Amino acid sequence: MRRPPSTPFAILGLLQTEPRSGYDIRREAATGLGHFWSESYGQIYPALRSLAAKGHVRRRPERRTGQRARIVYSITPKGREALRRWTLLPPRPSPPRNELLLKLYFGRQESASAHAAWLRRLANDETDRLHRLRRLRQQLVLGQIDRPNPRLWMITLEHEERMAEARVAWCRKTLGLYAMFAEPRGRAAESEGEEE
Repeated sequence: MRRPPSTPFAILGLLQTEPRSGYDIRREAATGLGHFWSESYGQIYPALRSLAAKGHVRRRPERRTGQRARIVYSITPKGREALRRWTLLPPRPSPPRNELLLKLYFGRQESASAHAAWLRRLANDETDRLHRLRRLRQQLVLGQIDRPNPRLWMITLEHEERMAEARVAWCRKTLGLYAMFAEPRGRAAESEGEEE
């Protein structure tokens, strides 16, 4: 039996803490879940329609003074039960797909400078990400971020911090290997020039 996509359950998980509009769900998916899970904006609204059709969420317009009404979604008891059952299923394995590794695997010596630039960029991006994750952790510890399950949220932060640290270390080591690979060629060219 084919398992359902995870997007509806990510939405139900966000709605179990409080009712939210589609915009609120998009924002929270980017900020709250964004360090380990990404949702395309194009997936959120169709998933909300599907959840409403199944009776897992309830839609209601919320009027605000001077503004047009926004639709707010709240989880239903049926939705809570679906989410509970889904959290007990074993996670699906994520298929490995890494375009950088694919390009390195098929690369040639003449690609080395481009590869090195990509590795430096990845190391910088992961270092920045690591700083953001550590700031989030500090805010969580100080109570500056309100989360319904702060200990569980801390676990996800810890995972992503370790992954970022590993990527930075791998980039540095790989850049060192690229430098070593390039070195013998440079020395060989120098020695050829000396013989002439």
